[in-house]
Amino acid sequence: MGKVQGMLPARRDAAVWAYAAAGTTIVIIYLVSSSSARFMLPVLVAASVVFAIAMGLTRNRPPSFVPWCLLAAAMAPYTVADAIWGMYQVRDADVPFPGVADMLYLGSYLLFAAGLVTLARQQSGRLHLAGLLDAGIVTLGFCILSWAFIIAPYLRSELSAWPLAVSIAYPVADLVLLSVAARLMLATGKRTPSLLLCIGWLLVLLAADGLYYGTLATTGTAIAEDVSEVGWMVSSLLLGAAVLHPSVGRPTQLSDGDESMPRRRLSILIALILVGPLIMVANVGGIRYQPMNVTVIVGMLATLSLLLVLRIAFLAQYAQSRATEARTQAHDLAASLREQEELQKQLSHQATHDPLTGLANRVLLDERLESALGRCSATCPAGLLMLDLDGFKEVNDSLGHPSGDELLVGVARRLTGRVREQDIVARLGGDEFALLVEGMGASALYDYTVRILDSFKDSFTLAHGHSVRVTTSIGARSITRPTTLAEALRDADIALYQAKTAGKNQAVFFESP
Repeated sequence: MGKVQGMLPARRDAAVWAYAAAGTTIVIIYLVSSSSARFMLPVLVAASVVFAIAMGLTRNRPPSFVPWCLLAAAMAPYTVADAIWGMYQVRDADVPFPGVADMLYLGSYLLFAAGLVTLARQQSGRLHLAGLLDAGIVTLGFCILSWAFIIAPYLRSELSAWPLAVSIAYPVADLVLLSVAARLMLATGKRTPSLLLCIGWLLVLLAADGLYYGTLATTGTAIAEDVSEVGWMVSSLLLGAAVLHPSVGRPTQLSDGDESMPRRRLSILIALILVGPLIMVANVGGIRYQPMNVTVIVGMLATLSLLLVLRIAFLAQYAQSRATEARTQAHDLAASLREQEELQKQLSHQATHDPLTGLANRVLLDERLESALGRCSATCPAGLLMLDLDGFKEVNDSLGHPSGDELLVGVARRLTGRVREQDIVARLGGDEFALLVEGMGASALYDYTVRILDSFKDSFTLAHGHSVRVTTSIGARSITRPTTLAEALRDADIALYQAKTAGKNQAVFFESP
């Protein structure tokens, strides 16, 4: 089953390639054939688009059928118009102008525009004003070209009102399609192959129209008519291939450049803005000596400049919003980093301090003690005091553990008030405490120990007015040479045991055997 599923995309692509190959064959036959029957080949190509759209909708199931149905409906009068044009060509007769074929062509262009507007809304969602401004600048730039090379020459011709109106309607219809095509191209980011083929159809169609009507307006005859005809046939084939391609069923990615201004888009807009001044400088068709044409082009240039100013305003607003967003993100990031730093400090403090009393715990004591022991000498002595409270169990048993915890906090507060700022006071667990002092010889350590012992003479006041008195037993060890951590702790513990055994509430200094 997996193998069959893996072949399905390839089979769908094969339909596109087969359609393109058949269409290319028809185009080649049109170019190499000298028979008058070749003028009916464009009819075959145009009709094939209707069937290609029907097959593509059935096979690929796009998100919305409406735009493609409108494009298929547009190809129907387009095909009939091609048939009328081809029959006159086969008989080597002049095609009536304006005639039924022209009405059908213009009607198909209206349906093309409706289908493209629907497709643009489907592909790009809601219309952003910045994107509309870009599309307007592109359209106005080509309006100036269309006016200079197509519309103005028609207005200078001797055509009567009705033929003149129909002649001008073709470039106007092209400009409408161009505006929708510009919006479609500027609104989408990552384009699917189907959308690229659809855009290709529009660009080739507009290029063929521009070549045909431009040369017809300026010279009176369509130069290289076969080139335009091939362009129209190729554009029709691209439209058919667009709906046959499997990617027609996939949504496109919206462009994030609607508010911003990518460099390539900016270059295109600047080039289009320069079109008008270049036409005036080159004096195309003697346009500088025609007040009406000068007025129209200057008016379009003024409108173009206004659109550009609005676009720049949107760009500035976008840049400001991005800068504000960046500042907000930077502020949030800094706050997050501060919170993380505070959290790390808290975690580090919790890892090395007793949660009840806030004193250093055994981990921090061992770390500091090991560092101090490595530096000890006769000129740089250190002292280690191990304390064990006397009578703490009776307080716990009589008043309860909360009172016992309160007593431990009071002991910690009293010890830190009696020691130097650089000394380390640690709670080892239960009612056991330790003090690490540096830079203190044996004699000074003795006085220091007595001062610590005397600090327990006063009773401790607990909550609810309870006053309790506990004493402490101290085991002290003076260190005047490099000593291991285990040895120092062992010696202080021995001295503490001797103090407890001797009757408590006293201090014993360790003496080496």
